[in-house]
This record gives sequence, C-alpha cells and structure tokens, in this order.
Amino acid sequence: MILHLADGAGSQDPADSQVNDNVHAGRANSDDPAQGIHASIDYNDKPDHSANHTDRDPDANYDTDFWSEEEYVEATKEMQKICKDSKRVSQFLRFGGAGYNLSVSHQFESSSEVARCAVQPGNIDDLKKIMKVFITYDKVKFAVKGGGHSTNPGFSSTTGIQISMANFNELEYNSETQNLRIGAGCLFDEVYKEIAQYKRNIVGGATAAGVGVAGWLLGGGYSLLTNQHGLGIDNLVEVQVVLCNGESVKASAERNSDLFFAIRGGGNNFGIVTSFTVKTYPLGPIYRNMLTFPIDKAAKVKEAIMNFIDKCKDKKAAIVGAYRHFCIRGEREDKITVDLFYDGLLPSDNPFEELLELSDDKWIHHEDHDEADKKLAENFAFMDQLFSHIHDPSRIAAPPSHRQVDGSQLSLQTYAKNPPTSGVGEENVRARWGTVMVSHFTPKLLDEIDVQSKLAASKLKEYEGKTAVIDIWPFLPSMFDTSTSAAWPHEKGRPNGPLLACFQWEGENNDSFWIGMMKQILQSIQKVAEAEGCTTDKLPKYCNTSLADTPVQDIYKEHLSTLIAIRAKYDPKNLMGRTGGFRIPLAL
Repeated sequence: MILHLADGAGSQDPADSQVNDNVHAGRANSDDPAQGIHASIDYNDKPDHSANHTDRDPDANYDTDFWSEEEYVEATKEMQKICKDSKRVSQFLRFGGAGYNLSVSHQFESSSEVARCAVQPGNIDDLKKIMKVFITYDKVKFAVKGGGHSTNPGFSSTTGIQISMANFNELEYNSETQNLRIGAGCLFDEVYKEIAQYKRNIVGGATAAGVGVAGWLLGGGYSLLTNQHGLGIDNLVEVQVVLCNGESVKASAERNSDLFFAIRGGGNNFGIVTSFTVKTYPLGPIYRNMLTFPIDKAAKVKEAIMNFIDKCKDKKAAIVGAYRHFCIRGEREDKITVDLFYDGLLPSDNPFEELLELSDDKWIHHEDHDEADKKLAENFAFMDQLFSHIHDPSRIAAPPSHRQVDGSQLSLQTYAKNPPTSGVGEENVRARWGTVMVSHFTPKLLDEIDVQSKLAASKLKEYEGKTAVIDIWPFLPSMFDTSTSAAWPHEKGRPNGPLLACFQWEGENNDSFWIGMMKQILQSIQKVAEAEGCTTDKLPKYCNTSLADTPVQDIYKEHLSTLIAIRAKYDPKNLMGRTGGFRIPLAL
C-alpha cells in the first residue's frame, strides 16, 4: 500500500530507458499539476539589458555576453516552448520576477548568482526535454537547485539557466516496504513532519532549517542517527535519474548498480536525480536539549565533553558542541553550546548528566507520555525555536531554555508548521563552510578549536563579521559498521566525521579576508589533529562542507578511478561539466 503524503511533480510511473540490458521500460505520466510559483510569461519577451550588477561574487565566472549570447537566446526560446506546451505544469521564469527570485536565491547572498532565466520543470517528461535542450546548445551553462543551502558560489547557482527542482516535492510512504520516496525538491523540514505521522523516522540532516534532501544525500549525509544506521547514502534504496542523454532510469543495487554506486556520495556528476527512496525506522519518544554556557565555563565544558566521548558507548546518544562567537551591533558575544540528543527515553544512567549539572537551567526529567502524538504540534513549534539556528547562528539573540521533547523528530531542523521563510530565501550575509575530517577528539584538539575560534572572533568587528562557529560533533568508532559500498569512501573500522567551521560576514569586499582566515584556522586545527592522531591524509574530505578549491582527489580517494570510468559511461559529452560542484573528470 502506498500512501501519498504530499502531491508533487514527476511521473508516478516514470519511463525507464535502455542504458544497460537489465533496464526495463515503463510508461511516463505527464499529467501531474504544477506546484510551483506561476509568473507572468511573455514568450516573445526580449532580454533586459539594463541591469547593472555590481555585487557579483569574485568566485563566479560570468559570461561576457551575459544577456545576448546567441546560444542562450535560442536555448531560452526552447525552454519557453516546453513550458508553454506543458500548460503551465512546468514554469519558465523571467529575470526579475518573484518566481525567478525564489528559483535562483540561496541561503546566503554569496552563493546566489544572477541567472539569465530560471525554469521549474513540473514532471520528468519536461525535465527530459530540458536536458535535451542543453545537449543541443553545448555552450549553455546551467545549475540544479534543491534547497540552495550550499555556501560555495556556482555549485547550485549559475549565470546561465537555473533549474529549480521545487516542483518535485512528492512524498510517498509505502507501508509494506516501510520505505519513503522523496522528491528531489523536498526540504527536510517537510519530510520529517510528514513521515512523523506514521511514527517513522529517516536518517536525515542535522543542520539548519531549509536544507534540501537532494544535496545532502548526494554528498553523503551525516545524521544524528549515524551511530545507529550509518550515513544517509547507506539508507538509500533506489533513485530515479534523468541522465545526460535526456533519458530517465531507476538505479538500485539490483539494476544500474554502477550508477547507484556513483550517485551515493558522487554529487551532481551523473545526471539530475528526481527522487530518492530511503529506509525508515520506528519513531518514538526523543529527548532533545540545547545547553548554553558562558565562555568562562569553557574549561569545565570541554572536560565534560571529553568525558562523554570517552565513556558513552550508547549508539542512541549524541552531542553536538559548538564555540559560537557573534558580533551584534558592534558588540562581541561569546558562548559555548551543547546540543543533546537521545533516540528514545533517557536511561537511568543518563549519558548527559555531567553536562546538565554544569548548566544553570533547571533539569527536567524525561517523561513518557501516553498521548505523545497530541504533543507533536507543540513540539514542532518548540523545535523550530530551539534548533533552527544550529548552523545559522546569526538568527539567535539568546537560545531558549531547554525542555523535553516526546515523539518529535530527530534533526536539528525547524519544525514549525508554516515558517515565514523556509530557509531557502536569500540571507543578507555572506558565508562559507570549511571542514577538517577527524576520527576522534582529544583534549588538545578541543583546546586548539577553542584558540582558533577566539582568533576568528577577534576579527569580527574589524571585518564586518557576524558569526564565527566551530563545531565539535563526535561519533563512535563503530559509526560505519553498517556502511555500504558507495562513491564516497566510508568503511567499517575507519571512523571519519566533519569538524565544521562556519563564518558569516557582510560585504563582498571582506570575502578574501574571511575565506583566507578560514583556511588558516583549518590548517592550524589540521596540524594539531594530525599530531594527536585524530586525522591522516587518508581520510576523505566531505564534499558537502568543504571549500570550493578542495581537490576532487581528496574527496574520493581510492574510488576516484572507478568514478571516472562510470562518469565517462553516463556523461561522455561532459554535460554536467557545465554545472558547478566537485567535478569528477572524464579521464585521468
């Protein structure tokens, strides 16, 4: 039995095309209604030459004849026709309109680019036609946006034609297989809330509101459930992909298995994924808590974090610590936060006891409520207040006091029913994430994180910085015991997690300083991590939180040669090379 949680775009029984001999043909359905924003369209419209864009990111590569280059003009006309023929199931969106703005905007100002136009395909058939337009016009750049949460400019944004996957928002729960099919345009906010009604859970994102499922899964997917169930890609059952030849196929362990291997951690190198089918798990009471400490308690908090790391072997328990520094109206504010998570009722031997004893907040014991379902709406609203800022610290003035959460969802996502913005609208800040990969933490490594976060904080006022955050997210050595073979290397016995830095600032003129500062700080942390035996050059970098100049070899390591061969098979003409992201080459 398949339960349709939300109607969206895409074929219910999309066509499969012959890529390998074991691919079976199906029937496409193009009748689904559009769910996107409808904008006024003039199909004889001429480009606007008047715009003077002075805020372009220096990392972006802008076309010389941005508005009038012939191939763009012709490709745009064909896009318009596809959308017109679809009877508005698919949407062509002109520069300057509301639908255009939502299609191209990203979480941060620095990763939003000025595209020539945007298109929201309404189903797989139209997306196939759109891909064939790019095949015909081989100089046209494009990008594919899910949630728009990347901080690297040009990764899911473009100066060419922007594809927004917003209409691919279907959610289908199969009660027989207990799997969930998720459209590539979905955000984790909506997915968690929908699947919770079936008392099921997924291995999903543990970050700020507005994170798209597609980008998170294509990169690997660390979660608060990783100690129990591995990465997001370990829980993928099947994907639907529009390939670079304009055909649609399904990939799983049983068919197109090479493509299935490559997509799980291989990013946007092999086509455009339109849906993901993932495993689900039982959802019961969950304990969540955010503790906030003044910076003068740093030594005691670090000791408590290390004691948790050394003593707690419970796979259901997780913490995410962070040094958080703010510059609010010219004044510094420094804090340490520790997010506590337990997938179930807290045991009598409370793994968080030492951290809770350090907190000034009143400790409230966990209770098991018989009517937990009735508390979901209340819990959603609370979680929105509490955890939507985990990696978006500019949004908080003071974190709220803690309370228990029963039957709510696991992620550090927002849970509000109707947030005023979904996290994908453009923030008036510039930002980057950067990562050092570590197998574990030691006291000296925590000390170095403390020192380097304070160094970044000391520059906030001078260089229009808003926030400087460095995370401490420990995992168990057994974190990859359930891992599956995938593009991104992660194997049993080789624990590896991201030590994440996030800096936010104002002003394009400050980009070079803050990006340079992040590199300097990450290099210092890397040196200490190496000296402490917490990392080696064999650990692969995590593409979802790495700076744009990270070599692709450092991400895929020993899997790169295999991925090169697979990409040459599925994208021999380098169509995806016209998008951004960490590009796997076609040959060594």
